[in-house]
Amino acid sequence: MMRFKFLALAAAAAVLAWWAGPAAADYPDKPIRMVVPYVAGGNLDVIGRLFAQALTEELGQAVVVDNRPGANGNTGTETVVRSPADGYTLAMVSAGTMAINPSLYRGSMPFDPEKDLVAVSLVASGPMVLEVNAALPVHDVGELIAYAKANPGKLNFGSGGNGTLSHLSLEMLRARAGIDIVHVPYKGTSLAVNDLLAGHIQGMFDTLSTAAPLIKEGRIRGIAVTSVKRSQAMPQLPTVGETGVKDYSADAWSGLVAPAGTPREVVRKLQAAVAKVAAQEQTQKRLALVGSEAVGSTPEQFASIVHAERARWAEIVKVSGAHVD
Repeated sequence: MMRFKFLALAAAAAVLAWWAGPAAADYPDKPIRMVVPYVAGGNLDVIGRLFAQALTEELGQAVVVDNRPGANGNTGTETVVRSPADGYTLAMVSAGTMAINPSLYRGSMPFDPEKDLVAVSLVASGPMVLEVNAALPVHDVGELIAYAKANPGKLNFGSGGNGTLSHLSLEMLRARAGIDIVHVPYKGTSLAVNDLLAGHIQGMFDTLSTAAPLIKEGRIRGIAVTSVKRSQAMPQLPTVGETGVKDYSADAWSGLVAPAGTPREVVRKLQAAVAKVAAQEQTQKRLALVGSEAVGSTPEQFASIVHAERARWAEIVKVSGAHVD
C-alpha cells in the first residue's frame, strides 16, 4: 500500500525476540495510558482502541485509551512528550502530527516529533480516495487533469480544513499535475462530504472508510487512491501514480510513539507486542473495516519513515502556503 510497504509483517515479526534487559523484565507492572490526540470515533481512535485492546491481552496489563483532541493532534501528543519516559504513557499518532504539523505550525509547534518522541512501531496505513460528484464528466485522473486544464479555477475541491491530509493531498496533485483547482476548507470532513453530495463542490480527497459506501451506492464517483499500490478494499480504483502523475503518494498512516528517553528495552518490548498484534488475522480484518492495513516495523524503520515523510510534506506545505499561527 505505502511506498514503504516492504516493512512487511513478516519482517516485523522477525524482531519479536529483539528486546532484553532488566528494564523490560518487569514491564509492564501497571496500566498503560495510550493517548489518541483526536476525537473519539475517528479512524485513528478506532485504530488506537483496536491496538489498546489487543495489547492489553498481549502485555497482561490494561492499555487505556485517553482521547486528547486539539491542534491537529498537537495537544494530546504534547501531553505524552511531557510525561515520564517510563513506557506507561504512549501516543497513537498520525502522519498529520508527526510529518505535517512541523511545517504547518512553523514557529508555534510545541515539540519536535523526532527529538521529543521515540518511535515504537508503524501500525497501520490506508489511502485517501480521490472522489468527485457523480455529475462531473470525469471518470479517471487523466480526464480530471484535462478538465481542470480546460477550465482553470472553475473546479472547487473541499477538505476537512487547512493543512489536513485531505487538503495537502489536493495540493500535491495541483503541484505534480500543474493544474488550477480551488481549495475550499471546511470545519470537518463531514461538512465537505455533504456539499460534495449536494453538488456545491466538485470533488475532494477523503478516507476510504467514508468514501467506500458512497461510491458503492453511486452517490459519488471514486476515481483513484492516493497510495503507491492499489487498495485491497477497493482494488478497482487505480492509484494516482498509475495515471502518469509522478512522485505522488499520500497515505493516512498511524504509529505508536513514547516520550524521548524511554528505555530501549521497554521500546523493544512494546514493538514486539505490536508486531504480534499486527500479524493477527482478526487485527487485519478489523483494520480493513476502516480502510487500513496492518503494517509492522522496527523502531528504526518507523523513525526513518517519519523523517522522510516530514521532508516530503514540508515541500507541499510550502507550495500550498498553508500555515497555522
